[in-house]
Amino acid sequence: MSNIYKKLELIIAQNKYSSYTHPPYELEKKLMQYIKQMDKDKSLETLSQINSLERAHLSKRPLNSLKYSLVGSCTLFTRAIIEAGVDAETAFMLSDYYINLIDETNTKDEVQNLEYKMIDDFIEIVKTHKKHIYNPVINRVISYIKKNIENTLSLQEIAEFVNVHPNYLSSTFKKEVGKTLSEYINEEKINAIKLYLIYTNSSISEISCIFNFKHVGYFSRFFKTHTGLTPMEYRKQNSSLY
Repeated sequence: MSNIYKKLELIIAQNKYSSYTHPPYELEKKLMQYIKQMDKDKSLETLSQINSLERAHLSKRPLNSLKYSLVGSCTLFTRAIIEAGVDAETAFMLSDYYINLIDETNTKDEVQNLEYKMIDDFIEIVKTHKKHIYNPVINRVISYIKKNIENTLSLQEIAEFVNVHPNYLSSTFKKEVGKTLSEYINEEKINAIKLYLIYTNSSISEISCIFNFKHVGYFSRFFKTHTGLTPMEYRKQNSSLY
């Protein structure tokens, strides 16, 4: 028998001796389903039900053990919102933000409260970024835009990707989505930039480069045109919330 199985047998024996069992898998599945359904009340209720049970002992230091448990929760929440239609990059960015926040917390109460705050934010991201159901061509277009939002996108490039005429794509997109392709791209780009401003420590210049703007000044003007704020003003106004 391999060493890992011997270790698992020892842990199982120790858990039985201390009357500890992991929370039922059915509760975890329920929680993930409620997050995907954007049902905040049932999500919080299920999380409280899970947390009323004894947590796994993941470290000899109680605070570290609790932190490791929350990282596991964060992983589950991330998987849930991706399955709900949130693009993976947005989901992983939120996950990275919370894992760093978990690492920075210093007390048991702070860590416990953070898990409930995670539920709120993960569900809000689903509400904001949930995937709309359009015809297959438009869904492919939207998926392509989200995946390549940092790049400079053109109607011609996207039309070639989905193998349709640019004029057809332009008219069909406006009819189904209710806005022009360029309006949608700009909206998605602004949303993505906002996430970088709130959830990362990247400088304004670095974010400008990530989104392929030739000049920081043009990047700032683009952002202010669509939000009424400069990137720095937006970051200052929203950083206090996190």
